[in-house]
Amino acid sequence: MIVLVGCIRYSLMIESETGDARQRAGTELRQLQHFLPPVLSRLSDQADASRIRQLLQQEVSSSQEIGELSWQYGQQIIQATEQHLSPNDAPEWFIRRLPLTVEMVTQQIPLSNGETATFQLQTTTRPSSTRIWNKVKTQLKISLGLIIAVYFFLGLILHSTGQTLRRLANASNRFRLGEHSVRMEVVGNTEARALATTFNSMAEEVQTHLASLQQSQTELATEKERAETTLSSIGDAVISTDLHGRVLTLNKVAQELTGWDRHDAYDQPLQQIFFLPDPVHSHTLRRFVEAIDEKTDLLQADNQQILSRSGKPIDVNYTATAIRQQNGDSTGCVLIFRDVSEKRLLLSQISWQAVHDVLTGLENRTALTDRFTLAIEQAQCQGNSFAVCLLDLDHFHQLNEKYGQEFSDKLLQQVARRLENNAGEGNAIARLGGDEFVVLMQNQTDSQSVEYNLNKLLQVLAQPYAIEQHTIHMTASIGVAMYPRDDINPDTLLRCADQAMYQAKLSGRNKYHLFDAQQDQEVRTHHNQRANIRQALRNEEFRLYFQPKVDMQQGTVIGMEALLRWQHPEKGIVGPLSFLPLVEQTDLIIDIGDWVLHQALAQLRCWVTAGKSWIVSVNIAARHFQSKDFLPRLRSILEQYPEVPAQLLEIEILESAAIQDIQYVREVMLACQQLGVRFALDDFGTGYSSLSYLKRLPANILKIDQSFVRDMLDDQEDLALISAIISLSTAFRREVIAEGVETHAQGEALIRLGCTLGQGYGIARPMPAAQVMEWAGNFTTPKEWQQT
Repeated sequence: MIVLVGCIRYSLMIESETGDARQRAGTELRQLQHFLPPVLSRLSDQADASRIRQLLQQEVSSSQEIGELSWQYGQQIIQATEQHLSPNDAPEWFIRRLPLTVEMVTQQIPLSNGETATFQLQTTTRPSSTRIWNKVKTQLKISLGLIIAVYFFLGLILHSTGQTLRRLANASNRFRLGEHSVRMEVVGNTEARALATTFNSMAEEVQTHLASLQQSQTELATEKERAETTLSSIGDAVISTDLHGRVLTLNKVAQELTGWDRHDAYDQPLQQIFFLPDPVHSHTLRRFVEAIDEKTDLLQADNQQILSRSGKPIDVNYTATAIRQQNGDSTGCVLIFRDVSEKRLLLSQISWQAVHDVLTGLENRTALTDRFTLAIEQAQCQGNSFAVCLLDLDHFHQLNEKYGQEFSDKLLQQVARRLENNAGEGNAIARLGGDEFVVLMQNQTDSQSVEYNLNKLLQVLAQPYAIEQHTIHMTASIGVAMYPRDDINPDTLLRCADQAMYQAKLSGRNKYHLFDAQQDQEVRTHHNQRANIRQALRNEEFRLYFQPKVDMQQGTVIGMEALLRWQHPEKGIVGPLSFLPLVEQTDLIIDIGDWVLHQALAQLRCWVTAGKSWIVSVNIAARHFQSKDFLPRLRSILEQYPEVPAQLLEIEILESAAIQDIQYVREVMLACQQLGVRFALDDFGTGYSSLSYLKRLPANILKIDQSFVRDMLDDQEDLALISAIISLSTAFRREVIAEGVETHAQGEALIRLGCTLGQGYGIARPMPAAQVMEWAGNFTTPKEWQQT
């Protein structure tokens, strides 16, 4: 079994590693195919053979996946081959068994002088084979160590178990031969001790039963009657006494509840074993026992409390009855009682749960209603005010999708504890459900004191949360309604607070917002506008416009950016900034994003049929891209357009959105790139733009934000930022394109800095798809750009 599992494990590991190796080699091929030919073409035009050889050798040396590069132009063939060999290389028999193949790609590149150059790339499998070989060797050593450890501990367990079984067999044989007092020594591991304890308990019970049986055979007929009455009453805990109220027997349940075993309890006063701490109830039981011979037959009491031998309180209901012979003479009494602690606890829990949230322990919506009523009465009597603060966690649904329900529940519990500790003494806290909480701040003199407390809450809630070895950063948005300023009705106050909370989210989250009647009307207006936008999507009123992307120096069209417009029946063409911000935090943005992808791919299909292999970029909102089902939805959409190569689709995401959850975004980007889809980081440079982010985000192209390009000729800082971004793109082997190119001078400056790709009004404005082919046929680049 170990060998079979090991073979499967190593087969899967080798399969995974070779898959990664093929992916790395494919990525290197695609990047070099795209990056090197333009550079080599320029160097060939300059007849700089030494620089070409240096560049080829540099690329071969820097990549472990490339074995050979060659560039042939004119009569010259320049080659670069990786020559480094390591003594730790994988053996040849291992390399031959790996499903790795050398891939060769040959590409014909037209030169500016009319000639054609040949660019050839060839991968090598030896570095990848060596990495896999070293990993296999390491895993084999680990597996061998684990097997040795398992067999060693298994031997110890078998040895210990054998000893325990021999002790058990010896004790059983002695007990079977009549040595009923034999007991096993409670030693060894947990299982051995449990086995010994079980045997000893069984032996104790058997010995007790044997002694009881021997005694019962010699007792008078009166004792038989008492035993029969006692046995017939067994169902709960049972204690029987003699005529003087001294204990004769107690069953197992009675022993467990009272903490007394039958030997210690025998001949003890009933009140000592069945101990009622309440003197009144204890006196009643004692009087009943003393009056048994006076024809007192029954005593029943509910909701009593006894103390066990260890002092533990137990809630019971009990019934005591006299044991009489056929002639009516009393011989003692039997007391039957039942533990009702669990029942009373359950009733208490049901009562508690009716007004509390089970997960957090806070009050629930039902209790909050009573709190509202009381707060209004107090405020009216004292002439002061109170604030209703509705709190909602920011981006909670994304965390729930990523980590799961149990993780999210732990976060909600920590939030509840922070609210309890920081909301202020005497202020009610409730959970409405989901990630919504309410804090009722009472006895407030003015809005300034409320704002002070709200700022304190926001700071506390924004502190990191440690959950399951993860550190989570979570903020909250708070909406506030004041009594009596906003309303005197609890439901209306809560609705006002909800509207204010929504405004806090719209204004950036991690802040509070005081309810304002005018803004409430605006919120209603926004709601109506979102409904109109959804109806526009259903009525097919949206349109796609396309803005060209060009190589400014070569004068070629390289692609298009798809831009959304609304063909409003009354207002005409409406730009995206007029309506997309209203829905970007709702699931409607996902439906709109899917519609744009469909339309862009449909248009791409037309252009591909016409012989145009333009890359079309589509802007995807953060909520859409980070949705749990983005990848399967994208795959399904691509499958509906099989004529369109996935490499012609480029997804643009904002840099600021990508770093909110960079690990998740990276995983989705890599999965999409497996389908062939390209990625662009939009508005690059306006966010954090650290080297670590750029390294972890596998974007194909960086888009220089138009705000830098606009003032680059007048602002040295903008010019320096653009130069730095271009240098970063070169260092990380990313393409770079400038947005917002509006003048020839801007384009010329960008080309001099090394950025030849651009888009903007200086090149072409966004246009309907029907105008694109005619514009592309007439496009020529300015002479200033060609000569730069």
